[in-house]
Amino acid sequence: MNNVQREQIKALVVAMLLLFTVSALLIQNMDFTKSITLNHQSAYSVNAISDAGSGGSSIARLETSNGKLLLHCTIKDFSYAWPFCEINFDLSNGGLQGLDLKDYSQVIVWAKYQDHPELGLRVQNKNYDPRYSTAGDIDTLKFNNVEYYGDSTPYPAVIPLKNFQVPTWWLAENKIPIHDIGPEFHNVLTFEVATGSSIQPGDYVIELEKIEIVGKYISDQKLYLLILSIWGFFGLVLFIHVIYSIRWELRQAARRQQELEAVNDLLNVKQHRLEKIINKDPLTGVLNRAGMNDILARNSNQHQLLTLSLMFIDIDHFKQVNDRFGHNMGDEVLVFFARLLEQNIRELDILARWGGEEFILVCPNTDIISAATLAEKLRIAIEQAPGPSGINITVSIGVAEMRKESREEFIGRADKALYQAKATGRNKVVLAQ
Repeated sequence: MNNVQREQIKALVVAMLLLFTVSALLIQNMDFTKSITLNHQSAYSVNAISDAGSGGSSIARLETSNGKLLLHCTIKDFSYAWPFCEINFDLSNGGLQGLDLKDYSQVIVWAKYQDHPELGLRVQNKNYDPRYSTAGDIDTLKFNNVEYYGDSTPYPAVIPLKNFQVPTWWLAENKIPIHDIGPEFHNVLTFEVATGSSIQPGDYVIELEKIEIVGKYISDQKLYLLILSIWGFFGLVLFIHVIYSIRWELRQAARRQQELEAVNDLLNVKQHRLEKIINKDPLTGVLNRAGMNDILARNSNQHQLLTLSLMFIDIDHFKQVNDRFGHNMGDEVLVFFARLLEQNIRELDILARWGGEEFILVCPNTDIISAATLAEKLRIAIEQAPGPSGINITVSIGVAEMRKESREEFIGRADKALYQAKATGRNKVVLAQ
């Protein structure tokens, strides 16, 4: 598949996504809704309830007339602080599993006072959640309510579900934590239309034709999340494709670069091999004296600007190893010693065999205190490491930090410190004065 075909496919996918997005938004704004209707014919039991169940003396009676529910309410004062009457729809049929209304958006209420339009009507529902509700205790169901007045609200009253509120007295009475104080509709057990909070003693009739709980089959929030997820997935796939294409182009460019470099490598391979032979110690594989001198000479200007320390390291009593075990064993000890040093130094440190059993370690960007710490670490590691054929070795180390001096003076001060370490008992680290 060539680049033109790939771009055509991407354009087609973008066009399809745009068509889907526009179509989904247009359909969402059409009148495709689901609804639950509560009236005298609904499958849920409906009852008249008053404050008599809470110690009051108000009287509520329910009847059906001309397809409407009529709540006859007699409010009596003095016996209960907040007298009320209500029409109660039991959405759980006496159980603890009601209706999940969280995806619905609004409630349309066809209810009014027959003779007192100025009075308030309270629409409320009660939600059960075991986090704060107790089975059988209606007062622990979360009250979600709203109150409106017939003379200032068009009939029927259209109430967005988000406008329902939880009374502060209920929150305080049940000691609800802050993250649970908002209205909830995931398990609504009852739906009610009741007299308002300012009702006075007297006789009232509330006429309820029906309550409709309305929502879209897919909520706006879920639709937007779906559209965002689809676009996000497409964007992710496109991003991965772009990254893959870039990496492929980079690999192709790298391959071409490697082909060009291979020619130069073939031309320079002999020179590199000769340099390795000249600058490497053939026994231990580390730099030799010539290689170290070359590095110090090429970087002398940088050494004047950076903190630089150097260690002169000598294997104690190495001649006795050769005399007792032979030169082959001596060579094994030198190789073992070089590997042990390489394993315990830092990546920036430079190790070289200076001659015989003497090694030099150059430590860039390191002051004498840090170098001394590293030297002591090396001394302990060598002392504790079992050598070839059980031969244990120790080292003496002289450490110096470079001043404004020549390379020879610098190395000479470290050599003097090494001599002092050997003269005062060996197996120790001595810092140059």
